[in-house]
Amino acid sequence: MRNECRKTTVATGLRLQKAGRLEEAARSYRQILTHEPRQPDALHLLGVIAHDVGRLDEAVELIAESLRVNPNNPAAINNLAGVLKDQRRYSEAIEFYDAALAATPEQAHIHSNRGNALKEQGRFEEAIEAYRRALELNPSSYAAHSNLGTVFKEQGRNNEAIACFERALALNPHSHECHSNLGVVLLALGRHEQAERSFRAALKMNPKSAAAHTNLGAALKEQGRAPEALLCHLHALELKPTSHFALNNLGMALKEMGRFAEAAGCFQKALQIEPNSHLAHNNLGSALCELGCASEAVVCFRRALDARPSYHQAFSNLLFAQNYLPEKDRAVLFAEHRRFDQQYCRPLSKCQAPHTNVPNPARRLRIGYVSGDFREHPVSYFLEPVFARRSPHQFELFCYSNQSACDVMTARLRSLTDHWRHVANFSDEELCATIRDDAIDILVDLSGHTARNRLLVFARKPAPIQVTMIGYMQTTGLDAMDYRITDRTLDPIGETEAYNTEKLIRLPSGAATFLPPTSCPPVNELPALSNGYVTFGSFNNLAKVTPHVLEAWAALLQAIPTARLLAIGRTGSALPADLEALGIDPARIELLDRQPLSDYVALHHRVDFLLDTFPYNGGTTNLIAAWMGVPFVTLAGSAANRRTGAGILNALSLSELVAEDVNSYVQRAIAAVSDFARLAQWRATLRSKLGSLLGDGAAFTAELEYAFREMWSRWCTGHSGL
Repeated sequence: MRNECRKTTVATGLRLQKAGRLEEAARSYRQILTHEPRQPDALHLLGVIAHDVGRLDEAVELIAESLRVNPNNPAAINNLAGVLKDQRRYSEAIEFYDAALAATPEQAHIHSNRGNALKEQGRFEEAIEAYRRALELNPSSYAAHSNLGTVFKEQGRNNEAIACFERALALNPHSHECHSNLGVVLLALGRHEQAERSFRAALKMNPKSAAAHTNLGAALKEQGRAPEALLCHLHALELKPTSHFALNNLGMALKEMGRFAEAAGCFQKALQIEPNSHLAHNNLGSALCELGCASEAVVCFRRALDARPSYHQAFSNLLFAQNYLPEKDRAVLFAEHRRFDQQYCRPLSKCQAPHTNVPNPARRLRIGYVSGDFREHPVSYFLEPVFARRSPHQFELFCYSNQSACDVMTARLRSLTDHWRHVANFSDEELCATIRDDAIDILVDLSGHTARNRLLVFARKPAPIQVTMIGYMQTTGLDAMDYRITDRTLDPIGETEAYNTEKLIRLPSGAATFLPPTSCPPVNELPALSNGYVTFGSFNNLAKVTPHVLEAWAALLQAIPTARLLAIGRTGSALPADLEALGIDPARIELLDRQPLSDYVALHHRVDFLLDTFPYNGGTTNLIAAWMGVPFVTLAGSAANRRTGAGILNALSLSELVAEDVNSYVQRAIAAVSDFARLAQWRATLRSKLGSLLGDGAAFTAELEYAFREMWSRWCTGHSGL
């Protein structure tokens, strides 16, 4: 074919190709190859078309052949690299991008494409460098801005990611992908309403994006709009039934609605599609925990960590779930806590910096409390009296709230503080910097390894003194945590020090004070007197109801054939079936779903005697029961969270209800409920006895503040040379 004719045919093919008429363009290039089988331009462009239609092997063969004829074509080298990238042959792709840049180093799009390959290999810093070079050459490159934002998103550098996506959208406001990515980052930052707007913008441009639908559902769930979220996830699954991501999000929405069995089913389906989904393994573990299947949950959390070892949230969940296992050896569990510190926290010690706090033992101290539970939550009932009775002239109070939802309790707590920081959308680095800027002297963790903890902030040591209390009732395992607040009942002297990284501070008044809910009604008459039979109650989280607990309850119900059990559980709970398998008629079991607080406390009017769980005892549950005049039986273990029931009963002079083994647990309960007169007397006097012990929180708060002052004095002694 003559040169002029070939050029005309190539030009025609290019016009057709740009117009999307790929088959016609391909015929033009094949016409050239009929006469010149190794014509490099035709081979290259035909390879580009093969790439565009997804025939990747053919594309590699054609473009590689064109380069054998003309090895100095940077466009062909770049396009071959692009095909190799799409084949996930990233190392080879990067080599070809490097070759293309050696020939034409000023090509911004090649730098950007090279960044994409580096990003896929997880070489984020190199990818960032490539994108920034592309933007130096072409500041108006939408793709480079968008891709740079994606890398920042992967690294958790959310504010930088937002800036990139906003620049990209200024250049190309119709990019549904960029709107969607922006929404994901906003969602991660807790800016749920803005995230919702971004996902809706993405769907306006691409209504069939399953990812945008399910992400919108995630944003709605975080706003407390779980039913709407459910519809979004279902729509996403209609568009893409194999989306493990949508199945996982659907499960999360169901979990939010308390439909844990259905949620677990969604996570299991997600894992059938993507067996290595660390999120689905972790979420399945959380759902199973809520259903009382702690052993199975532990397996799920371990699988989540196998899939992604850096997923520290799953490790915290693993530690928390193991507290429910009766067979767990304390030394083994402590070793697991130390492994958390070694794996996630010690590497952050390089982030620790000298503290510039003024070492004056007598000055007003800045105390910071960090929690995701400044809301209607058990932690708040232990915390409110401390805030209300503090010494404001001695202590300045800061709260770092790591939660999205706020309620009446949030408002009450906030009104009692000097400074309130909403930090749910802060990265660990940002929160650490904020705490340092606030010049906090003593930073208090209220979560331990429970949900929404910020232990990786504490690992960075933003305050000179760090304390854990209330939320977890045992060691965090962190070297960076200096003290743990407890008492002599929970942590007998000489018995528990070896299982704590923190120095134990045992307060005379106990490990915490407590303010009963204002919605508690007056104590009523013993129900058994009018019913003629005993009603046992169980209001603890069913995750605490282990097989040994079930066996004890079954033995108790068999010993007293007229007795009933009233329990609060979850939709789909196996409690009635489990007890039936142990010989108990399900008609004797009444299982209620989660109750609003006012209804929950009123349920005590129907209960004569509460059954505590073991090895993980109830805390708030037992205190509210005592406040409502309902005594309980408990089994005391060795760890602090296995002795909370004993601590309450001993303080109330009811040590006869503290058992040392399962048989004793059953026998002590039988003896207690066999004497209606004594039960009635306990019911009539428990509230006043507990009230006199608790007071208004002033005694405990004074002891806590004294402990804070002693901690501070010790620190000042060691830093007096500053």
